[in-house]
Amino acid sequence: MDYSMKVLVVYATLSGSTMAAADLITATIKSAGHEVTELTADSITSDTVSSYAALVIGSPSWEDEGKDGQPLPEVKKFVESLSSASLTGKKIAVFGLGDTSYPHFCGAVDIIEEKLNAIGIAVTVPSLKIDRYYSSPDNEPKVREWASAFSAVLK
Repeated sequence: MDYSMKVLVVYATLSGSTMAAADLITATIKSAGHEVTELTADSITSDTVSSYAALVIGSPSWEDEGKDGQPLPEVKKFVESLSSASLTGKKIAVFGLGDTSYPHFCGAVDIIEEKLNAIGIAVTVPSLKIDRYYSSPDNEPKVREWASAFSAVLK
């Protein structure tokens, strides 16, 4: 099969919901004809990113050191490591899971975007914020639609 682009999906998960979303994103991007590798944030370094044309980053939001809406530590560390990576021309997308009952819904997405912007990287498509992945039947089509939109810009 002739793939259009090599895509790396990087995520961390607590309950398995972010992994389930990453799996669906991976499957959707693959079905669009791209070669996709899915890895956890604690299993790679920024050097891994260099051989990919596109990067998808995902994290649930959680409370860390009294602050609501934080990315998981391994995602935060991975994103911070990207400042030394060569990301020029790479397509970047961010997704996250959260719960609208918390003050900073999907705050991890906002923090990841801020960290990327601080090192001169802009996301390619609007980021995806998912509310309670397993408990909402509307989320799977929303995730597929977002992953399809990202796939469409991978040329």
